[in-house]
Amino acid sequence: MRLDLVSFRGTAPVGTGSSLLAEWRVGTILQAVAVRDAKTGQLWLELGGQRHAARVASGNLAGPADGERMQVRVLRTHPVLALETVGPSKSANDLDAGAVAEALRRFVPKQESPSMMLANLAWLAQGKNGASALPRSVLEAAARLWQALPDPKSLTDPKSLETALQRSGAFLESNLASANSATMRASLAADLKALMLALSRSLQDRGARPTAARTDTAGHAPIPTARGPLTPLSAAPATFSLLDTPAQQLNELARQTDGAIARLTTVQIANTAAEPTAHSVLIELPIRHEDRAGVLRLRIEKDGSGGGKGESKDAWSVEAALDLGTVGAMHARVTLSGQRIGVQLRAESASVVAALSARTGELESMLRDAGLEVDRVVCLHGMPAGDTGPRPARLLDVRA
Repeated sequence: MRLDLVSFRGTAPVGTGSSLLAEWRVGTILQAVAVRDAKTGQLWLELGGQRHAARVASGNLAGPADGERMQVRVLRTHPVLALETVGPSKSANDLDAGAVAEALRRFVPKQESPSMMLANLAWLAQGKNGASALPRSVLEAAARLWQALPDPKSLTDPKSLETALQRSGAFLESNLASANSATMRASLAADLKALMLALSRSLQDRGARPTAARTDTAGHAPIPTARGPLTPLSAAPATFSLLDTPAQQLNELARQTDGAIARLTTVQIANTAAEPTAHSVLIELPIRHEDRAGVLRLRIEKDGSGGGKGESKDAWSVEAALDLGTVGAMHARVTLSGQRIGVQLRAESASVVAALSARTGELESMLRDAGLEVDRVVCLHGMPAGDTGPRPARLLDVRA
């Protein structure tokens, strides 16, 4: 549900005034209480001790009830302040909801696409102009992270793909909690989130200040959610080429690394979404291809709702999205129910669609040789619209 604060309008982004609104920015999570006028039914939202007139812009047109507590996210700040509901706070004693709100407040405003950090890591790996002037400890930490990125060829092997997903950073805390052997602990040293944290610490030790970095080069990205269109994260150029001094480069890399860590943490929060019959995991896996890197977005979902008599109880789907650079984005969706498999491939480029279509027969043969019954293999032009419907979620489990 989207709510607009009709009492606040402006032509400039929030932040130019001295009111409470100046503390809000896109992505900020707020606690709100709905208040209804007994006679007119006018909706008000109490936010930070202030009351603002509001209207329902989309979703449930009846709107929230009087006294209903909500968590809302700032969608935009001008020309009107637009909010969307994240989920109700059931009670003041709901510790999970409080932990979710606190985690989102901390990480969502800082999160940004890891593409820009990856572009600068590639710049350093190639030893381009100015790279050697950075502190040795920073260069070594950046090199370890760069070398740990999987390459596309390794992802064609099932075991290597499993290892890459396990080390993607999405499972770091869970793996730490269950690390009961020297082998497992050694494996954690190659975890991408652990390596990003090590790079962040190295940058801080060398005096890097993320807040001093340029703000006009920030690579902000849509907030990752368990449900919604799986759009690719666009590749980005190396911003080091725009900076003149090592100090500026340190600040820039520190901001980008902290932003990538915040985004990965936001993905982890989204992955704790709970439904009684469906289990979904979203993974954003950086991959290294020669002298550049991109982000492969994966969503793996198991639907255990069951079918009719004689049908498989579990159905699986795997979605993947990747930016291919100058030829645009590509999206794939594979569904598996029992021995029946369906494949849908999409691309923004007509030439890529034609190339994929030319090899669908080869793919069907490979799937049948693997003992699967092919439902369909289709190649389409354009990205999917996606399912943008709401999904109830418990976003963070703090018991680990």
